[in-house]
Amino acid sequence: MKKTLIIALFGAISTMSLSAKIGYVNSPELFQRYSQTKVVRDNLLKERKSLEDKLKKQKIELDKMEIELRGKGTKATAADKKAFETKAMSFQKAVEESQRKLALEENKKMQEVNNLISVAIKNVATKEKFDYVFEEAAMKFGGEDLTSKVLAVMEKSKKIN
Repeated sequence: MKKTLIIALFGAISTMSLSAKIGYVNSPELFQRYSQTKVVRDNLLKERKSLEDKLKKQKIELDKMEIELRGKGTKATAADKKAFETKAMSFQKAVEESQRKLALEENKKMQEVNNLISVAIKNVATKEKFDYVFEEAAMKFGGEDLTSKVLAVMEKSKKIN
């Protein structure tokens, strides 16, 4: 009785797996080919350039202050030295804050693209009745490449700013 039940169970499982519809996508390719990825990168580069320009101006002011302080030599007062140290610390904080802000913004925007990829994969899989969709690198053999279909869905979806 148990043997019959086990054999029936294995037969049902193997029949189910034979009828499964399997697809795969190349996520890095989707990320690269998606038109909004370039827009996001361009916007991030503009923001980086803007912050770098702002920091360059602050650095020039700091360098001038340092030259003046060195020019005074032993005549530099404690207040002069303290003002320079305060400005140098402020500059360092601005650099760190700019780097943190850029990293957070980049992570946020790239996560939006990754989320869009996931939603598009799910939409294609549901519409075309795929049981499983894997990453291309995980597939050794078989399955249907859905990368182009997923990219088409992504391009039709909302744009990322």
